[in-house]
Order: sequence, then structure tokens, then C-alpha cells
Amino acid sequence: MAQTSIITGQNVRIQQTAATVLQRVVAWVIDYFVLMVGFFVIAAIITVVETNVSSDFMYFFFVIMLLCLLLYPFWMELFNNGQSLGKMAVKIRVVCLDGTKPSISAFFIRWITLMIDSALGLAFIIFSKNSQRIGDLAAGTTVVKISEAAQPAIFNSLFFISQNFQPTFPEASKLTMHQIGIIEKVLDLEFGEERKYYIDQLTEKVTEMLGIMPKDNNREQFLITLYNDFQFYATKVV
Repeated sequence: MAQTSIITGQNVRIQQTAATVLQRVVAWVIDYFVLMVGFFVIAAIITVVETNVSSDFMYFFFVIMLLCLLLYPFWMELFNNGQSLGKMAVKIRVVCLDGTKPSISAFFIRWITLMIDSALGLAFIIFSKNSQRIGDLAAGTTVVKISEAAQPAIFNSLFFISQNFQPTFPEASKLTMHQIGIIEKVLDLEFGEERKYYIDQLTEKVTEMLGIMPKDNNREQFLITLYNDFQFYATKVV
């Protein structure tokens, strides 16, 4: 089973199970079917009501609906935690290479490169190191399997890659086992609004307690870094 192996800026390797080529192809087929159904629905609506409304309105309606359909892969993944309907069906998700949720720009880059990937994407997925298509390579993302518990696998296989690991926040050594356990539980929640809410609340509490701030306002990565730094200091104590 293919694995994506990512080394973060904190010298930590994160391993995630890459989505198989079959899963990605099936997801594409399902999404293509969704688009085709959408086109047929639009055409049917126009056929039924075009005699009762002005041609200008029908043209405007057609353009808006067409844009919504064309943007479907972008807005669906953006607002559905990296999953289109096809990806939901086969239980895969778009993530950044460090396991975090991609930014708006990353999702947009993946969408804008779909035309190129429709011809070359399969070859890139098969032969690229992290099973990435061209859009993934440009956006710094990949597509991974979702565990049976629908949880990110960040902490299932997280370990230091060398003895030269350098912690970012010495203040992490002040955390207790109970506190680090809370951080782990929050980060291991299923992706969604509830997870984001708890990450925000926990980050505010930790920054107030330790007097440190997340870099680039990336709260999820901040908690991951604290978790790793704590493990480093705990190991040193032992």
C-alpha cells in the first residue's frame, strides 16, 4: 500500500496512506457523472421555462449555473474539507503535505490545472513520489485515504527522523501529560468546523498560558509543533 512520507519544517516525518489510483479514478468518474447530471438539469430547466421568461434572464441564468458547475471541484473541496462527492464516496481527501487543510489558493491551483491533469494526471499520480498529480505538485497537496474512524492519521505514525531534531518552542517542556493529551485529542478529531473551533480555542488558551504565538497564524501547525517539542523534551528527561 502506497505511503506518502513528508518531512515538515520541524524535522518530523509524517506518513499518510496515499489514495490508490483506482480510488482517484473512481472519484473522477463519479464527479464527472455529477457534472453531466448538472448540465442535463440546467438544460431541462431552460427548456421548460424559456417561453415564460425573457431571453436575457435565461442567458444570465445559464451563465451562472454553468460557472457553478465548472467551479464544482473547487468549491466542493474548499467547503467540504477537501472532498468532492466522488472523494466522499471512496473515502479519500485532499490534504497539504504536512497533513493540514489546504488553503484557498491551494484548492484553486488544483482546480485551475484540471484541464492539464485530465490528460497527464494519471501518469503523474503513478510515478510521483507522493502520488501527486500536476495540480497537487503545484499546490503542495496530495490525496490520502481517510481512516475507518474518519480521523487524520497525523499521530498514528509521527516520529523524529534524526537525533538532530531541534525543538521550536522550549516552553513546550512546561506542558503536562494531561495538557498534551488534550492537544492530541483535538488534533485527532475528524476534519470539520468542530475541529477548527477546538483548535482555535485551545490555541488561545495555550498562547495565554505559555506566552508564545503561532508562526504565520497557523494554529493547527502550532499545536503539532508543540506536541512534537513536548515529546522531544520528555524523551530527553528520560
